[in-house]
Amino acid sequence: MRKRRLMAAAMAAVMLAGTLAGCSAKSGSDGTEAAKEESGTGQAAAEETLEGSLVSKEPKEFTVFLNFNNMPFDSSWQVWQEAAKRTNVSLKGTISLSNSNEEEAFNLMMSSGNLADIIGYVDASSLEKLGRDGGMIPLNDLIKEHAPNIQKVLDEDARFRQTAYSLDGNIYQIPKNQELKAAEFWWIRQDWLDKLNLKAPTTVDELHDVLYAFRNEDPNGNGLKDEIPLFDRAGWKQPDEYLYLWDTSLEFYPRDGQMKYEPLEENFKTGVTNMIKWYQEGLIDPEIFTRGASSRDTLLGGDVGGCTHDWVSTANYNSTLQETIPGFQMVAIAPPADQNGVVKERVSRYPGVGWGISSQCKDPVTVIKFMDYFFTEEGSDLMNWGIEGDTFTRDADGSKHFTDKVLQSELTPIGYLRSIGAQYRIGMCQDGDYEYATMKEDGIEANKLYNGHDEWFDDSLPPYLDGKMALKYTSDDETEYKNIMASIKPYVDEKFQSWILGVNDFDSEYDSFIKELKARGIDRALEINQKAYETFLGEDR
Repeated sequence: MRKRRLMAAAMAAVMLAGTLAGCSAKSGSDGTEAAKEESGTGQAAAEETLEGSLVSKEPKEFTVFLNFNNMPFDSSWQVWQEAAKRTNVSLKGTISLSNSNEEEAFNLMMSSGNLADIIGYVDASSLEKLGRDGGMIPLNDLIKEHAPNIQKVLDEDARFRQTAYSLDGNIYQIPKNQELKAAEFWWIRQDWLDKLNLKAPTTVDELHDVLYAFRNEDPNGNGLKDEIPLFDRAGWKQPDEYLYLWDTSLEFYPRDGQMKYEPLEENFKTGVTNMIKWYQEGLIDPEIFTRGASSRDTLLGGDVGGCTHDWVSTANYNSTLQETIPGFQMVAIAPPADQNGVVKERVSRYPGVGWGISSQCKDPVTVIKFMDYFFTEEGSDLMNWGIEGDTFTRDADGSKHFTDKVLQSELTPIGYLRSIGAQYRIGMCQDGDYEYATMKEDGIEANKLYNGHDEWFDDSLPPYLDGKMALKYTSDDETEYKNIMASIKPYVDEKFQSWILGVNDFDSEYDSFIKELKARGIDRALEINQKAYETFLGEDR
């Protein structure tokens, strides 16, 4: 459903191109000339010296389209009120606070022809396409002339630079950068290991044996065979995530310079065969495809979940469940080595979509200066930590600490920060120290373990986000590719689920499965992805 909505957004962008043509023509190469015409100030204004963090002599307001985690931008948020005080720039959200559907709101804005001055969106490709169609202005020159802090990150961080640049050589959106590398971790019940006198598994075969013991040796001690050794928040995350254990997936993945569609490869047969075996042995959650986002709460809280691959927040259960489950402890372990002895973590953090300036903005110079503010030390602290003296304090050596207002809130620390407008999806650098400051001890240890092993992550590969490679396509290639995969993806998902659940037989169906993929155009999809991958390899990294 989400993919269909995103495709609808892309179609809306095409329909809007004619409406935007006049706007984009006025903006020139980067919108600077348009800003001079509209303001009547020209270079003199650009060179005006302002005090402190001010980016404008007079208060200015700009409209903004932003929605993050079902939270439309709210100008009353404390952090953004503070940003307005410091910079003289305030933002007015264009999405109704009662509308949490980001795709729907984006389509509505596009069809209306009235673009917000500043636009951020969940899908970077849609923003870039909007830029190529004239709806977003190129930011290259604006950044060089007016945003030294953004320029510094572009110069020094290859991953940030790759994310920022569109295939046409322009920057249409300033990404949100990520300081920490690890996104998810392998977690296991240490108290169950201790009870059964087991060591933490280091290979996929050892993991099988540990999970088998969890299932059959009653580690929760209730006399019932109710343990669910391996589970995931499938539905929110990716149902095929366990295929990573055998170095495969339901998606595309490059090897030795060649893009591969993994269901066509030998590793896939190994992975699916083993997952079927594990499922039949009761090692995998029987509701893996339907359990949904609450599985951690349900299975860990019920003292039946044993192992999962999930975010650092998994460590928080060690404190929240201590009273109800004495001795409860989830610890992070290294990714189990696959059947070939390779330790790899596919899921990692990369710069994500941020925000850009629309062609209907009359003063892009002020806006880019405002955006640059969040890449200064002061602006970064505001967006990462909130307001000094209220949500955080600073030691004499400069180290920062959250106050009890954040740490003792009824919300999680990140939940509280987002409730006041911090840690929002805009162009900024997400501070790793802020994360450490909100973590329990086991979470800190998990991050230290994973971020201390660069060899587990392959930075030479494109970002691997939401279970798939994040590649950039030409407009024509993207349209063709999405059309092909709209037929292939549901078919593959359905077949995979039927094999794991035992509804259909994998071995007898695999050959016909491959033939059907060929008939639906998988070879052409591979060609398009290979082209996009070669473009990635040729970028200045």
